[in-house]
Order: sequence, then structure tokens, then C-alpha cells
Amino acid sequence: MPASRKSGKVFYMLRPSREELPPFSDIRLPDGTIIRRVDEAIHRRALSNAAKSLTERVDR
Repeated sequence: MPASRKSGKVFYMLRPSREELPPFSDIRLPDGTIIRRVDEAIHRRALSNAAKSLTERVDR
């Protein structure tokens, strides 16, 4: 793996839900930075699932 990918940063941008678009898409900049455009509905569902899982672990 090139060094630029290892040291590159990933930025997330939320976008509105649209059925014709994939759940996320990546834009790679020449300096190794990745801009990931994420479907807002999927992002919210992932955060909800993570919070639920964390709550279950803490309650045990």
C-alpha cells in the first residue's frame, strides 16, 4: 500500500438520501486524502445501531 494512503485523511460528508445513488462514494485527492460522501439515512442508522450496541454492553 502506498505511503500516501496510509497517512491520508478521510473526511465524511453527509448527503441526502437518493435511491439512484450508492450508499457512499469516495473521492480521492492527489495528496491521499479521501472524501467519502455518505447517505444521511444510512449514517443515522449506523449511529443508532452503535449506540444500541454500546448501551447493551454497558448494561451487562
